[in-house]
Amino acid sequence: MKQSLFTVCIITLLIASCNLPGSDTPTPVPLTATPDILPTATTVSGNVITLNNVSLVIPEDLANDALLETVSAKTDGAPWELAPAHVKITLTGYSLQDKFHKPELFVFPADEYAQVNPVAAEQIDRLKKILAGSLPLQETLPRIPFFNAEMQIAANIQNITFQSGSGIRHLTQYAQYLAPINNHELIYQFSGLTADEQYFIIAILPINAPVLAEDEKPDSPVPTDGVPIPTDVGPNDAYYAAIIEKLVALPPDSFTPSLTSLDTLIQSITVTPP
Repeated sequence: MKQSLFTVCIITLLIASCNLPGSDTPTPVPLTATPDILPTATTVSGNVITLNNVSLVIPEDLANDALLETVSAKTDGAPWELAPAHVKITLTGYSLQDKFHKPELFVFPADEYAQVNPVAAEQIDRLKKILAGSLPLQETLPRIPFFNAEMQIAANIQNITFQSGSGIRHLTQYAQYLAPINNHELIYQFSGLTADEQYFIIAILPINAPVLAEDEKPDSPVPTDGVPIPTDVGPNDAYYAAIIEKLVALPPDSFTPSLTSLDTLIQSITVTPP
């Protein structure tokens, strides 16, 4: 568990959140989303990688290559850890290094995942509702089923069409307490379903924003155009809403890696019948 700027608040919140993947969070703030924007899946140039029935193209400016593996089914452990056999893709030579999360993509058989993991079943259902036209808000977006933490923000929400289906991406950070949003932990999250709803896809890709501090440490400077942490109460609803506003206002190519490059990677995903 990470240290926080506000020890007393953290201890209280950890007690309440440590035993489930979706702990209580501040009242979600309505977000400016673009659910009607569906980038067209196009031919992508880069490094083509394939494992079994899954393939994708890694843009040259994003990563050098990838490690691909078939992960065995997990039938025991915490409820959110249970999963059927699935494909895991770890990007190597990624444009950001030494971040809290690894740059990874997962392809799960959707029905099997939902059957063995009730947390995953809820997230798949959330995604289906959004793809059917429900407004994607922070409280309705799919979480990462195997994270025992809660999503703190949801910014830059956009639907993405990939070669075999569609989904939704957003920028977020997970924690079990009210943590400052920072570049060490910020991720680009994508949740998608193939058109036949046979496969559930998750992407967890580190991303940096020029308005965020490098990490959550008290002495990490916040950029002059960033959002200072309220020193009297710590991160709160107003702080998170201000962060979201800043992130949404940034041009796509001001992020590292750029949103354009990450979207291009997602658009290239192809999953065929086995």
